[in-house]
Amino acid sequence: MKPVQLVYHRGDSLNAPENTFASAESAIIAGADYIEFDVHQSADNVLYVMHDETVDRTTDGTGVIAEMTSAEIDRLDAGSWFSPAFAGELVPRLDDFLRRLKGRVKIYCEIKQADAGRVVDMLDDFAFGNDVFVSSFSADIRTDLRRIAPDLKRNVQLHVAGSLEHAIHHEQAHIFEFLEENVTREAIEEAKRLGLETMIFIDTPNAELFANLVEWQIDYVNLDYAALFRAVQQEVLLRFDGAGLAS
Repeated sequence: MKPVQLVYHRGDSLNAPENTFASAESAIIAGADYIEFDVHQSADNVLYVMHDETVDRTTDGTGVIAEMTSAEIDRLDAGSWFSPAFAGELVPRLDDFLRRLKGRVKIYCEIKQADAGRVVDMLDDFAFGNDVFVSSFSADIRTDLRRIAPDLKRNVQLHVAGSLEHAIHHEQAHIFEFLEENVTREAIEEAKRLGLETMIFIDTPNAELFANLVEWQIDYVNLDYAALFRAVQQEVLLRFDGAGLAS
């Protein structure tokens, strides 16, 4: 039984402001296998790491990223909303973010609203190679990714693809992602049988499901409660190893 790879959702977002340098550093220190982050594009075509299409929730400013200039975004405080200890934290530019992460952790890049070609070019510039996979909820962006970077590992969600067959034959996905409400052992096993890796996004501290996911040998978990998952996984692996020795 092999350990599940931990994908820290928006970095270590329980302990630092999401999608910032601080959350990335905290995730790396905690032992993340991957850091998941989101990408938007400014009005003057600068790529930024941020989840929402507006800056309202996670900065001291207001506005739609696609309608703001990079000069406006660079002035924002992306940490104070989380804690005064993170006052002055910047909204990361994607190139600065990749430079900080290169060689230290693998990455999962979700393109929210940006030029897919520019994102791919930047990933290539930093030569992440096999240490990256990408996804998008935008059908147009997924189409662009298949066209311009067919060998780049791509993830698609079950609720987006609709079926495993669509994920394979239309989306040409490499990773099939479940949610808490639609994951089963049988679905994981079927996806693996057909050659896909498997992942789940889960944002609740569901220790019982965590244990099941380890036993079901899902490949990746994209989650907030990584410390709890790590503890549960250790218990399951120890129990499995103990049973093997006993036999």
